[in-house]
Amino acid sequence: MASEASALDELHSELTCPVCLELFREPVILECGHHFCRQCITQCWDAKPEESPTCPQCRKTCTLKLRPNSLLCNVVDSVRRAWAMDTQPREPTVSRERTQRPPVSPSSPELVPGSDQCEEHEEKLKLFCEDDQVAICLVCGMSRDHKTHSVIPINEAFENYKEKVSAALQRVELQMEEASASQTLTNQKMMEIKDNAAVLEDQISWEFGQLREFLRCEEEEAKARLCREKEERLRLLDNTLTHTTQQISALEITAQQLQEKLREDDNPTQLRGIKNLITSAETLFQRPLEVPMDLQAGAFVGPLQYRLWRKMSSILNPAPAPLTLDPDTAYPCLTVSPCRTSVRVGEIQPNLPNNPERFTLYNIVLGSQGFSSGRHYWEVEVGDKTAWGLGVVAESVNRKEEISLCPDDGFWTLVLRNGEEYEACTSTENLLSLPQKPHRVGVYLDYPRGQVSFYDARDMSHIFTFSDTFHQPVYPYFNPWPIINGHNTEPLTIVALRP
Repeated sequence: MASEASALDELHSELTCPVCLELFREPVILECGHHFCRQCITQCWDAKPEESPTCPQCRKTCTLKLRPNSLLCNVVDSVRRAWAMDTQPREPTVSRERTQRPPVSPSSPELVPGSDQCEEHEEKLKLFCEDDQVAICLVCGMSRDHKTHSVIPINEAFENYKEKVSAALQRVELQMEEASASQTLTNQKMMEIKDNAAVLEDQISWEFGQLREFLRCEEEEAKARLCREKEERLRLLDNTLTHTTQQISALEITAQQLQEKLREDDNPTQLRGIKNLITSAETLFQRPLEVPMDLQAGAFVGPLQYRLWRKMSSILNPAPAPLTLDPDTAYPCLTVSPCRTSVRVGEIQPNLPNNPERFTLYNIVLGSQGFSSGRHYWEVEVGDKTAWGLGVVAESVNRKEEISLCPDDGFWTLVLRNGEEYEACTSTENLLSLPQKPHRVGVYLDYPRGQVSFYDARDMSHIFTFSDTFHQPVYPYFNPWPIINGHNTEPLTIVALRP
């Protein structure tokens, strides 16, 4: 039975119409020798009446004459009967609606929902048009709508697109992993920013709290001094008032005595002691000492804010650092002022010792004071210089060979070049855009936090901040830059910041 079923399967394949992929119905033979169902070949040709009829398989031009093949018809009938005897029929049945359903417009072939048949031709979808990305039947494949398109068997299309879909799925999954990692990283960054902001907010609150506490204490002390002065004045005036009241009482008694004398009749005894009575009345009232009414506003207010500003320097942290330059570190063509607060480019100085601290390739001089803790701030007058460099350097930087002004080599610096190019010297180029040219630059070092910040000292607007970790003392860095075409001759000058 197995061999018979196999033979039937093979015979079924040979007796299948290449258009409808079912057993022939009224098979006809074309001039090229290929067989089709009469209805199938007729529908193919009717779909393109303006073109010459061709064979759907070999595309050869044919005449409209269709020759029936009775022998083939008999063989097909025999196969059908054999299939009918099989308990599992293998030939799918065709709905009677196939010949009863009105044809759809040839210009709009559609797939019947839930079906694998072309709605226009009622044929199985055996092809795939790669140009239109749509499944079509054999008749559609021969139509002018798809004749010039790239058409492949639908099974091949399934294989092709399964591979492409699988590859696309892999790409999407990789992108999902990348997106998920990016999402996680973004969430981590958000949390880090929130944590950093919270720390900075606490620091800001502490800094302002220190100032508020200072101002509160100063306010209370000023008010207490005013209150003491007020109470002293009021005490003096109260004593004066008491003394005056007592004198008024005495004067009233004297006035009464004098009135009684005047009312007495003239009598020689009246004159006894009259001189003393009159004299006592003349010297009885003693004027009190004058109590100043002016509370001396200058002593309590005056330039109050300025006095507080000067006094506030005692609590400032960082307090302005009293920097000086170290001539032993200066490049030979740099001239350090006698007060060691200014440096300019000059002539090479002969006979300078090549001590280990001295820079021998670049116009660099360091500050005398190194820092390994705390917070520090200083300002440098750069004026109208067209090029300069400021910042801090690690104590162990190379001072005799070529260097790179970046943190990797122990430099945290801000430079100006060509009069307008500001750059924070990081490991990659980091050009800065400043709203105005600073004539005085503030440098802030927070050693515990590993931060070096730069400011336009005119309005304390922030320019740039380095964030790193320091493992050794750092020194203030000054680079007046070479003189170029007679320009950039001005010095760099450390500003003395004293309230």
